[in-house]
Amino acid sequence: MLAQAERSRVAMASRRLCMVPCHVGRCGGLCNSGFALSVLGKAPMRTLMLTTLATIAPVFLMIATGYGARRLGIMPEGSGALLTRFVTWIALPVLMFHIAATTDWRSVWDADFVVASLLGSVALYAMGMGIGRLRGLPLSDMAVDGLNASYSNTAYLGLPLFLLAIGPISAPYVIIAATVTLMTLFALAVATIELGHHRAQGLWHALAKAGLGVLKNPIVAVSLAGVAWWVTGWTLPSVAERFTHLLGGAASPAALVAIGLFLAERPLAEAINNRFVLALAAAKLVAHPLVTVLIAYGVLGMRGLPAFIVVAIAALPIGTGPFMVAGFYARDGKVTSGAILVTTLLSVLTLSALLAFLPR
Repeated sequence: MLAQAERSRVAMASRRLCMVPCHVGRCGGLCNSGFALSVLGKAPMRTLMLTTLATIAPVFLMIATGYGARRLGIMPEGSGALLTRFVTWIALPVLMFHIAATTDWRSVWDADFVVASLLGSVALYAMGMGIGRLRGLPLSDMAVDGLNASYSNTAYLGLPLFLLAIGPISAPYVIIAATVTLMTLFALAVATIELGHHRAQGLWHALAKAGLGVLKNPIVAVSLAGVAWWVTGWTLPSVAERFTHLLGGAASPAALVAIGLFLAERPLAEAINNRFVLALAAAKLVAHPLVTVLIAYGVLGMRGLPAFIVVAIAALPIGTGPFMVAGFYARDGKVTSGAILVTTLLSVLTLSALLAFLPR
């Protein structure tokens, strides 16, 4: 009876979250995650790479769409900045509200998973800030590099990939990583940026301004509003639920197109062939999962599928969050856009290798 109830809960979470068809088990909460584990866990590297590539391809295509639209003159100069403004002020806050207000937090909470995910991400945020310091950046720009090293493309890339490779049992863990960890990173980055803006006015004044800036940031403020709605126990009205789902769903695609528009306004080789881009890529794809392995397996003693998933999420390429934050605060996005492109490309190899260790 308990096993059946657990399977029903996971199936419902999968139905709510699934963004693409699950070709292993047809997803929708109906697939057999054990079948997915046995098939992908024993698959040859070529199959794993094709699975990963098929999931990542739409990300490349959306970046390429923005790049082509700008190069062909369909979109005017500066259109990337306008599209980024739409994402950071409208689409992303709406998405964060929707997730925070509609997630059943009691059913998805896993304390060890949360601690491993948060500690690994915060450690890499500090490492990314260190890379920014080596670049000679001010504190506000160092915060963006902190996100570059720690912010995983969980919702848009991790969710469909893990549903395909692992099955719907992965959905609750992806929910946690896509909300708790990423909201924490957003708040940390915003606080760092605001602190950098006001540090010349004295420590306490700067801290007060930073705290106020975090609360006034639309991404953080609306996320907190979503959590407050969930605490009331009220169900989001169907019209509001559908509205926030549709508008929030535009955040990642629009941000990826904006990255393409941004890359088209400067030589592509300049954005990629940069030692700091490569340093951030190494931090995200290599250091982040390794640090998370040490925390999850070594410190917390985690084992099995939850431990594997928290490491796999850490190994995902950089998401669009750093680019959105850079756009919101008018920081330079050249290195960020290059790092997103490079990590997405290289993750075909790194994620395929990681999936070979999928628990059977």
